[in-house]
Amino acid sequence: MIIIDRKTILTSIAAISFITLVLPWICFVTQAQTDTTFKLTDKFDIPAYNSTISFATGGTYERASLENNMWKFVNLRWNNTGPLENLTVSAQDSNVKITTYQRFNASTVAARLRYTVVGHGTQTFNFGFVMKEGGWTVSLNGRSMGENEGYSVSPDQTITVTGATVNASISYFNLNAFGGTTESSDLPFYLKHRVAIATGIVVAVAVVLTVVIRRRNHEGKRV
Repeated sequence: MIIIDRKTILTSIAAISFITLVLPWICFVTQAQTDTTFKLTDKFDIPAYNSTISFATGGTYERASLENNMWKFVNLRWNNTGPLENLTVSAQDSNVKITTYQRFNASTVAARLRYTVVGHGTQTFNFGFVMKEGGWTVSLNGRSMGENEGYSVSPDQTITVTGATVNASISYFNLNAFGGTTESSDLPFYLKHRVAIATGIVVAVAVVLTVVIRRRNHEGKRV
């Protein structure tokens, strides 16, 4: 007859809880180690358009590629921001320096990107997330503009800016599309819900162990 005491059960539950809580962070750190680092002096050239893209501070990205004269960044981070999962940016006859990216609580501004520009060309941005409600607002050289007044928005939510000659700010206002706080909105599902996942696993293991103990005790009595 196999006897499982209470101490063994508690030890098992504690071990499972620790593994469940710590493992996602280990996976997250391992993923971060594969990112590529860039410096504020690095420039991402667009030779066909006589333009460059750069950042006001250093950062990291998982992948960056020039496709059809547009730079596509995956999991881009800079200026201590959360990840911008998919950013596509291009410019023609202008040099763009992206200065900040912020993502706010859903009750106010959902996202905002600021940049400076040298030249009188155009700049194109696509943030890679689905827009269900709300709308864009663009400030050019310190002045808030209306749509088609220095910028335009295509059906796939690509913003093309034509009127910036010094600086620009692109913001997206949405009351409902993004739930949660800035801290949680950019985290993967398993990190945002790690406590609930751990609790569920612990409860499930406890139930299984209880059933096993009862069955063993019942079999022991029959013997």
